[in-house]
Amino acid sequence: MKIFTNPRQQFVFFLLLFFVINIFQGAFTGLLADEAYYWVWSLELAFGYFDHPPLVALWIKISDLLFDGEFGLRFMSTISFSLMLWVIWLTIDFKDKWRYVTLYFLLIVSMAMLQVFGFIITPDTPLLLFTALFLLAYKRFLLSDRFINTLFLGFSMAGMIYSKYHGILVIGFVIISHWKLLKNKRFWLAGLFGFLLFIPHLLWQYENDFPSFLYHLKERGRDPYTIMNSLLHFVNMIAVVGLTFPVVYFAFFKQKAQNQFELSLKYIVYGFFVFFLISTYKSQPQAQWVVIILIPLILLTFQFFVKNQKARKWLTILGCTQLVIILIARIFLASPQLSPITLETHLPQLWVPELKKNTEGKPIVFVNSYSKASVYRFYTGIKTHSYSVLRGRKSQYFLNDFEANMQGEHVYGATYYNKNFPILYKKNNSVIYGKPISNYYTFEKVKCLIESDNITIKKTKNEFQFKLINTYAKNITFGQVRFIGVFQGFRNKIIAKVPLEIEFPQSLGPHEELVLNASFKTPELNSDGDLSFRVALEFNDLLEGFQGNKVPVTFEYITDNN
Repeated sequence: MKIFTNPRQQFVFFLLLFFVINIFQGAFTGLLADEAYYWVWSLELAFGYFDHPPLVALWIKISDLLFDGEFGLRFMSTISFSLMLWVIWLTIDFKDKWRYVTLYFLLIVSMAMLQVFGFIITPDTPLLLFTALFLLAYKRFLLSDRFINTLFLGFSMAGMIYSKYHGILVIGFVIISHWKLLKNKRFWLAGLFGFLLFIPHLLWQYENDFPSFLYHLKERGRDPYTIMNSLLHFVNMIAVVGLTFPVVYFAFFKQKAQNQFELSLKYIVYGFFVFFLISTYKSQPQAQWVVIILIPLILLTFQFFVKNQKARKWLTILGCTQLVIILIARIFLASPQLSPITLETHLPQLWVPELKKNTEGKPIVFVNSYSKASVYRFYTGIKTHSYSVLRGRKSQYFLNDFEANMQGEHVYGATYYNKNFPILYKKNNSVIYGKPISNYYTFEKVKCLIESDNITIKKTKNEFQFKLINTYAKNITFGQVRFIGVFQGFRNKIIAKVPLEIEFPQSLGPHEELVLNASFKTPELNSDGDLSFRVALEFNDLLEGFQGNKVPVTFEYITDNN
């Protein structure tokens, strides 16, 4: 057949084959929880979101305008993946590369985690495309820093960071690999152009009190270090490549950088390894954090496999084996009936219909579960909200008007925490408790600010002041609200909770502020380690929210450390 003898037609054939497979996979595979969460973002397009920059929401919005169902989220991921494969091929600078089209696509399937982003939609999906574009732009910029290449470089920089903040690392490692870039005025012009494109996101952060930056740099929980975190990072470096990792990493180490561009590729791979190895000292690593390295691995190892027949033979054996495994895994993802185990993509079919039945089809307020709230809304079309509590974290539900849309509604509260509530859903070890709430009202964004630098704990009773601030443009009432004092320790673990004795008016006017006196009885506390105190509000027995700021605790008396 001519299609298998003409290299360019062969390339188009394989590209279309990937495209078609990903289309069917995306259309017939249930959503991951994170995908549903990003879909909720797309309902209100903005220049930023709580967890990540906005490009993933735009990708979903475009898909949703064209198609329905799961594929209505994933169409742009299929397009992105195909474009990425084409861009990577353009970046490969090897005069005889058209003789090795089959090898190129074998190398693609040899990168296990890369296949996932051919049909699922996460921030990594556009990130991979813009990383490929950045590397192509950078290579052309090194050859000629003419104006069009400068703009292309700046555009791709902005695209990476609009996808995910990890894009900053790619730029940083490229600069470290080639310090002379800092002497190039055109490189600074590219950076300035990228920065100008990124300004709308920075303005969004400013207008919303920098939620993403505060979350990732300050509020995100920090795990105590364990050697298992570092070992897991090594496992992740293997897992992103998959079964072919011995031969791929062998090729990477054996292939010497022949020019400045290839040196930069080496720095990106080593840089991601070292950076996220260091990060294991404060958090548990995730495999997708290093998925970017797959693109420089492809670009660097392609020539090695062309020239080294023995390595190519092993790549063929392991790559074809991995391809079979991936195809089987794809079938299991899309078909619960054939899968021997229950996968995340199967879960909505289990709990969503039962929960809808047991909550009478009413709106649901999920406690600290933005993923459940998002999946349930996608598959039922029923209004949901995720109420943020101190046992969890804030999410996009805290920023948008989800809370306002629930005010005055007859809803169900759904939680994992309050086992005194009736069971709404139970399957194996998964239990959702809940109860009906009539005339639902919460004011999550009220602020309870302790303005002193710390709070001193006495042996019996304590008194302090805090400022109660109505951040809403309407009157709010506190008739059904409990004021709680919360002591937190390492990683924000709740150590103790105390009811606050307080007198306050039944309502506050729009944006009104009031200084209140409060007191509480001292609970049993251990002064070991960092201890903080904050004021929190509890609505409808749904646990305490993020209304108060944390202040350090000091003791006026000696505590029992045993």
